[in-house]
Amino acid sequence: KSGTISLSFAWLLLFVVAIGDPLLGTFAMTVASKSKNFIDKLALILVHQRRQLVVRSHGKTAFFTPGGKREPGETDLQALCRECREELTIDLKPSSIQPYGVFSAPAYGKAPGTEVRMTCYTADYEGTLQPSAEIEELQWISSDFDSQQLTASGILILDDLKAKGLID
Repeated sequence: KSGTISLSFAWLLLFVVAIGDPLLGTFAMTVASKSKNFIDKLALILVHQRRQLVVRSHGKTAFFTPGGKREPGETDLQALCRECREELTIDLKPSSIQPYGVFSAPAYGKAPGTEVRMTCYTADYEGTLQPSAEIEELQWISSDFDSQQLTASGILILDDLKAKGLID
């Protein structure tokens, strides 16, 4: 398992180099050195009319950025496309998928000390956004959304979108 973690962090650092963000690279290396219990996820950041899309699963109280985990053998793009079809009933346009950033925070509903690391992308899509069987609610939010209704990683993403002037 530690080989998998090392490989995942190596990929993360490669991703950071690819997007050319030395501060993010330093952040990623800090996370890598401090957290051994982590959940590696992909997420889609959708902004429309200066609001971000978040979703809430059945039986959960917190909203999160749509996405999920890779299945064995999947690339990030394959997994992101699959997760968006499963959660949002949309098809991402592969040529439009762009890296946005990597965020790490305490994992929602998991044991203390467990971190979630979300590699986020933006993309255009085809189809109509609607909740799937596993998603109860979709919501477009602005930066004044009640942070107690978001996961910790969701708060980081929302704050980042606000700091970049992408949402109100």
